[in-house]
Amino acid sequence: MKYILGIDVGGTKIASGLVDKNYKVSKVSIVPTSQTDLIGQLQRLIAGYQGFIAIGLGLPGPVMPDGTVTRLPNLKAFKKANVGKILEKKFKVPVHVMNDAKAFALSEAVLGAGSNFKVVCGVILGTGIGVGIVINKQIYRGKDGVAGEMEHITLLDGRMIRYYRKMVKSFDQVSQAQKFLRTILSIIVLSFNPDIIILGGGWSKLNGMERLANQLTKNVGDYETSTPVKISKLKHAGIIGAALPLLKH
Repeated sequence: MKYILGIDVGGTKIASGLVDKNYKVSKVSIVPTSQTDLIGQLQRLIAGYQGFIAIGLGLPGPVMPDGTVTRLPNLKAFKKANVGKILEKKFKVPVHVMNDAKAFALSEAVLGAGSNFKVVCGVILGTGIGVGIVINKQIYRGKDGVAGEMEHITLLDGRMIRYYRKMVKSFDQVSQAQKFLRTILSIIVLSFNPDIIILGGGWSKLNGMERLANQLTKNVGDYETSTPVKISKLKHAGIIGAALPLLKH
């Protein structure tokens, strides 16, 4: 069987696995993300796999259409590089590079909680806050490929949303996350008004998160809104999402 090697890079961990044409994932590996040599780590990780015909890679930062990654906000040592070309040259197979939140959103739109909806928004609540928009099973990237980079929105005090997220290392209960969630969800609802929002990532699993998120998407601002919010139940969503552009769906 022919496989796509899907790799989902986060700020603290990397998940990888072989994805077949039926979207089944095997040989799953989860390792801590290198903070100093990500490209070297990826090359070593890939070298440990066999039987793949292409590589799909999701990265936590802006990715240009040609595979160039300009920066990874949660991996300070990373320098601008065309990661796609580097890996293609090394392993002699096609490589598709995309933003990790967009990969997550795509997998949920095709296979997960958003499969019956036209406009799907996937939100990763982790080391950073990542957002992906999918319309008719196609990722909406925008002219410059930055659609969904909402934690980079500059607030009235001149600081970006991600500055305040980094001030809080972790959340123990959903009430601590409420102000961040309210801001992100209100921006999403009033910008895209999607049919459904799906949450993933570490703090999406806090007790009461789904209930709170659904409260926050009702009557946003001065508008009567009711976008439903679900917590992702799709196993290996990031791995599958990274591989999907290289599979027929």
